[in-house]
Amino acid sequence: MRQREQEKALAMAGLFQAAALVQQVARTGEVNPDAYPPLLNSIFVLDPHTVEDVYGGVAGVRLGVDTMLRVLKEKESARYADAIRYAIGMLHVEKILRRQDDINSVLRSRLEQVSNQLPHFDGVTSDAVVTKLNDIYLDTLAKFKFRIQVNGDPTHLQRNENAARIRAILLAGIRSAMLWRQLGGSRLQFAFGRGRLIRALEQLQQEITLS
Repeated sequence: MRQREQEKALAMAGLFQAAALVQQVARTGEVNPDAYPPLLNSIFVLDPHTVEDVYGGVAGVRLGVDTMLRVLKEKESARYADAIRYAIGMLHVEKILRRQDDINSVLRSRLEQVSNQLPHFDGVTSDAVVTKLNDIYLDTLAKFKFRIQVNGDPTHLQRNENAARIRAILLAGIRSAMLWRQLGGSRLQFAFGRGRLIRALEQLQQEITLS
């Protein structure tokens, strides 16, 4: 069984992968083709046997692992300033969501409906699926008073397909935040357990490299 610290690091990497992708879409209008599919697919893994199952394996969060190590170890916080803010925002939304049983119920029901329809669509990143995830976000998490403000190039942000992508990615990031909390993650632990987190991320990075 994977050590709990690595499991938490894996879930946190999923969160940071989402944050990095939101930053990328907002600034460039593009999305990493390797990091995007496993992240969106994680939304539909509602009852996983292992943490790895959520992302289709450790390699599914390669971008998240690399991003976190750059921020924590190589001091590249300025480069990922927006991504860090998005990650904090998603953690806050997840905290609000935990107290909203009715929204949680609607969210799970809607995701199960889309999950059952996936075989009829052209992949999890297809426009049809992303549009449905966008609608779910707007009907649930967007109702909270707290909103995650996304910064970037207005040219890209004003395009409907990019706005939908960003909301779908945020939904995936919040799913990772939920997983992290379920594994025992806390902000206090994140603040004072930096060394343990870095070691766990380095182990994951090595595992990804060897896979």
